Parts: sequence; C-alpha cells; structure tokens
Amino acid sequence: MSQLSLADVIALHLADVTFPVTHPLRGQTGEVFAFALRHETGLLLYETGIGRGNERLDSYYQVVHRPIEAALQAYGHRVDDVRLVVNSHLHFDHCGNNTRFPGVPIYVQASEYEAARRPNYTVPEWVDFEGADYAVVEGDTQVASGVRVLSTPGHSPGHQSLVIDTTEGTVVLAGQAIYSKLEYEHIRMSGAVLEGDSPSDPAGYLASAARLFDLEPRRVFFSHDRSVWNANH
Repeated sequence: MSQLSLADVIALHLADVTFPVTHPLRGQTGEVFAFALRHETGLLLYETGIGRGNERLDSYYQVVHRPIEAALQAYGHRVDDVRLVVNSHLHFDHCGNNTRFPGVPIYVQASEYEAARRPNYTVPEWVDFEGADYAVVEGDTQVASGVRVLSTPGHSPGHQSLVIDTTEGTVVLAGQAIYSKLEYEHIRMSGAVLEGDSPSDPAGYLASAARLFDLEPRRVFFSHDRSVWNANH
C-alpha cells in the first residue's frame, strides 16, 4: 500500500516564457513546471520542461531557463536520482529535458508518440535521442505503487495526467489537460473552457476534465500555473 503524502509531490519551476503574437495568449507571460515525486522506488518525474540549445525557440518565446539540475538540487535531489519519467505529452515545453534521462523509462501514450512524428509538432531531437527508452502505453496505466497515468486527450491526441494516491487523498498532476486553477474552477462551474483557450479537440478536452473531476482530488497541480487547487476541507 502506498505511503505517499502530499509533501512527497514537489513542483519544479523550470522556465518562464512570453507568448509571441501568433499565440492565442500573445503578449502574456507563462510558466513551465515539472513535478518530482518522492516514491519508495526512487524519484519519479512528471514533465521535463523546455530543453536548452534551440536558439529559435528561445528567441521566439523569450525563454528564461531554470535548469532542471538546479531545480532538483534545491530539494536535495540529482538528475541521477530519477528512476521513471512521465510526459503529459510531447510538445517542446513538456519533453525538452528528456535527453537528460537516457536509459530511464519515459512513459508516453501511443497516440502521442505517433503524433510527435508529424512535422512541426515538437523538437524531434528532444524526443528521439541516444539512449531514449520510451514505455509506450495505451490508456490508463499504473506506473508505480499508488501512481497511475490517466488518459486525458484534448489538448493533444495522447495527453495523459498523473494520479497519485496519498495518505491525505488523491493528488492530480493535470499537465495541460486543464491549463490553470482558474480554468479548472471555471469548467467545474460552467462546463465550458475559458474564453481564449483553444484546445485542438474541445469535446475531448471537456471529457478529460470531467475524468479529473470524477476523481474528487484533494489537490491538483498544473504544468503552466503555479497556483494549486485544493479541495475545501
């Protein structure tokens, strides 16, 4: 039985971006988070953020990098401590540091792995690299004791969230299944996405949000919002 607690889930702030004029959020700033989970089997990582070395992306999004090595070190961990990685999806701002984990199983949905082969979908060298060890799954899958991926397509074809059983209740790492705490609350109340959000599959997006609500989580984290949703107790 899992003995994980809320304190075992660690948010890692990995980057800041400014959205370009071609983006629906043009002119606004955004944050990029990954999450480390202190598990009995070792450190689990959800998301890896934006990689380094792509000058075009750095310029286009005015990326301010916060190295994943330093983010982990701030909590007493090293990159070498990571035993398992889960990407919510394979857009560049969620898989960019996968290259730091050769030989480590990286869980991804089959439909997302296929989508990443499309032109202009991601940065290919951040997905395919020497030593890459993808665990390609279809649908909901348990990845460790008390930890499972939940299929939540909508933002992307194979988006997946992470569900963690803790002694204080269920914790959800939503990824980009829902963009922010504000949108989480808005969809719960209205059944509609926030104005300005344009998921590639709106119906799938709302269905995935409903899957997360049905879990009745104690706490929900988001990959692009530092605000955390907590159930009222």
